[in-house]
Amino acid sequence: MTAMDFVLSLIAGFGGQVQGRTLLQKRAYFVAQLSGIAIDLGYDAHFYGPYSAIVDNSIVRLRSLGFLAEENIGFGVASGGFEVKRYDYRVTEDGKRILASLEDQEDYRKIERACISILEAGDPNYFVLSIAAKADFILGKRGKAMTRKEIIREAEKFDWDIQEGALGSAVDFLEKLGLVGAAEKAS
Repeated sequence: MTAMDFVLSLIAGFGGQVQGRTLLQKRAYFVAQLSGIAIDLGYDAHFYGPYSAIVDNSIVRLRSLGFLAEENIGFGVASGGFEVKRYDYRVTEDGKRILASLEDQEDYRKIERACISILEAGDPNYFVLSIAAKADFILGKRGKAMTRKEIIREAEKFDWDIQEGALGSAVDFLEKLGLVGAAEKAS
């Protein structure tokens, strides 16, 4: 499965549309882990948590091929003078034809099951999902169980600001997915 097939399949797994780039990146991060598909999306630390240039490039290519539609929603101008936008993605009719050719593949079904797992775990918003991805990324880098305070301290090394209260919902989500156990979420 290619990275473009992966991204298109994951958007399909969430009803054919995803609202926001950050949400799409974080869903891709967790779907890649939960599906067990042998695909390296090259996640690295970024402003809002783990980020994949491969996922971003796949989105651009899917758009240019007409398989994804992008709509940007303006929310005005922030206090610093920057325009605030959200980019939403929807599978097009041409994209649905590509998906029809992927549906019989085992990797597609694994992605579909991973999407369902995320939905059943509460389908958190992009903010909670970003914190959960940051915590999971840190745990993966350390390779051992950590307390919430240790995760917060480690996040500072990536210039990520995680508040302990916000971390609670994220860790609960990770626990529902089976990515952390009760012993790992101790404070």
